[in-house]
Parts: sequence; C-alpha cells; structure tokens
Amino acid sequence: MIAALGVAELKLLLRNRTAATLAVLMPLAAGMFFAFTMNGEEGGWTVIVTLQLMFSFGFTVYVTVTTALTARRQDLYLKRLRTGAASDVVVLTGILLPVVVLGLAQALVLLGISVAAGAPMPARPDLLALALVGGAAISCAAGVCTSGLTGTAELAQITTAPFFFAMVVGGLISTDGVPDVRVLLLPGSGLGTLIQAAWGGPTERIGLAMLSTAAWIAAATALSVRFFRWDPRG
Repeated sequence: MIAALGVAELKLLLRNRTAATLAVLMPLAAGMFFAFTMNGEEGGWTVIVTLQLMFSFGFTVYVTVTTALTARRQDLYLKRLRTGAASDVVVLTGILLPVVVLGLAQALVLLGISVAAGAPMPARPDLLALALVGGAAISCAAGVCTSGLTGTAELAQITTAPFFFAMVVGGLISTDGVPDVRVLLLPGSGLGTLIQAAWGGPTERIGLAMLSTAAWIAAATALSVRFFRWDPRG
C-alpha cells in the first residue's frame, strides 16, 4: 500500500512542472553552481556542502512536502484516501516517502559533484550520515506542519520562506565558527555543525549539535500533529 501510494505521489509530483522544478532542477542547479564557482579551498568546502544540503532539504523536501500536502488536501485527495482501507499513518507515509527518498538521493548526488569538483572525502562519514538523516527528518516534519497553515499550494512559496531561510542561515552561521552556543537554537545550525565536524572541523559541539537536531525534529513533529489538516481550509 505504501509503495503504491509512493509511486502515485511521485507521478503527480513529476507531472507538475513548477513542483518538479523546485524539487529537482533548482537544488541541483544551485548545488552545481556552489561547487564549481565558489572557492572550496582552506575549509571552504564545508560551507559549500552545507549550502548544497540546505537547498536540497529546503526545496526538495520541505517546500515539496508543504506544497504536495496542501494541494492534495485542497482537491480532497487526502480525504478520499482517508476513507479507504489505509490508516492515516500509511497515507502520510506513502505521500512523504518518495519526497524524502528524492531529497536524500539528491543530497548524495550533490556530494558526489563536490568531490568531483575537488572536495576531500569526509573524515567522519558517520557525522555526515547523521546530518543527512536529521536534515531530511526536520524538513519533512516542518513541511507537514506548514501545510496545515497554508491555504493553497500557490501560497506555499510564501509560507515556507521563513523556515527555509532560517535553516540556511543557521547552517551557514554554524560553519562560520560563531562561538555563541545560542546559534544552535536556529534550525539547520546543528546540521551545519555536524557537517563541519565531518570534514575535520571542531568536534566539541557535536553533542550540542545532536541535541539541537533532535530537539528540532521533536518540535516540528509535535507542531505537525497540532496543525496538520485533512480537510480543506475554508
């Protein structure tokens, strides 16, 4: 059931040119631009990789999840699925899974592009894996939450902007070595810290970075339960 829903959702996503552009082409184009035009020497690759992953998770997962759930809700697709044999968890998993898989696959492709452009391999791939999983989880949960606050699919480009930019800024500030630990209160800051540590950066904040990432996942999940809507907004 989940696989069938996932395949159907992927087809719907690819048929929508705007959604497909935001989910696939824009993050790839931006990631390639960062890799081949920015200076990656002297530790600059952590900034490039952070930008690549933030754009991948932001556009491919967060914005796409918000747009897809809002559109499916408004055209009563979610309501029809809910009246069938599948449980609520199965319905949501089937819709979200292809987007999350697409985001992770795209992140890996962008990492390969960076390596091809001259980036060194990460010294701590385990920390990179934590950043990938954490970024996908935060973006997915935040997308479910934001969809409940979004009236139409067209408005998703506006309602997703604050969290998207906060995540990008948080990731960039954390890789810039800002000493204030309050930086870790921003979404994406824990991810940026893990990415930096994965490429040989400071490791003293790994524990706080994991805590920040886990806290944002928990908060976004709790808010998604609170605000997600199955029925169209009036």
